[in-house]
Amino acid sequence: MSKSFGTLEKAMEILRLFSSEQPELSAPEVAEKLEMPLSTVYKYLQVFYNKKFLSKDDRTSKFFPGLTILKLGLLAAKKISVMEIASPYLKSLADRSLETAVLTVLDGRNVMCVDIIESPRAVKFITAKGNMLPLYAGSPGKAVLAFKDPTFIDELIETTGLARLNKNTITESQRIKEELAAIRRQGFSESDSEFESDVCSVAAPIFDYKGQVIASIAVAGPAERVFRENKQNLIDLVKECAQGISSELGHGDGPGKRRRS
Repeated sequence: MSKSFGTLEKAMEILRLFSSEQPELSAPEVAEKLEMPLSTVYKYLQVFYNKKFLSKDDRTSKFFPGLTILKLGLLAAKKISVMEIASPYLKSLADRSLETAVLTVLDGRNVMCVDIIESPRAVKFITAKGNMLPLYAGSPGKAVLAFKDPTFIDELIETTGLARLNKNTITESQRIKEELAAIRRQGFSESDSEFESDVCSVAAPIFDYKGQVIASIAVAGPAERVFRENKQNLIDLVKECAQGISSELGHGDGPGKRRRS
């Protein structure tokens, strides 16, 4: 195991050599900078080249970042920009609601928690950055799933089988489709013990400049406060924040609609 980690660390050191100041490097240059045997460096570079982490200029025999790194960079940039723009809205939502505010971004067939501000109250919803939430259970995921293409929704249902995750998880395909249609009409989603016991939440979708749903913003807490005392106010707050973030991302025609050229 330690040998495997050592190999991985060496591989990461090679990739980290590439920068705006040094966008291209030859195998001998890498070997010199890292004090590694040239034969070993060639093996690493060949793997990176085969997996498209690196490309190669045949004229100079120098390597440079490839398509795989480009894709990862674009994904990271998209998430970071959403986090930066959403940060003041998330703080405002937490301050005004006094509940835990959560920002999630679409990540494959889940949403990932990328920013969280916990409620100041003693009894509150707690989660962690990096946690994955399902798209079909819980308000953050459903707020995103509702605005995905029907083909994506059908494939997700077929793939997941709508496994029961908690007492109120929706497990019937027709019922989840009806739920998603209601979310599209009203512009927000809600959840009561669908993913975690005794956790209620409301969420709204966030759209980019292309009109594509990419994230959601939510508040979560105990049912007594979220659903019985303050539900409509929380719905209004998450919708207001989601619309503000979407607007700053360049989306201007409302949920699910593309901007007019």
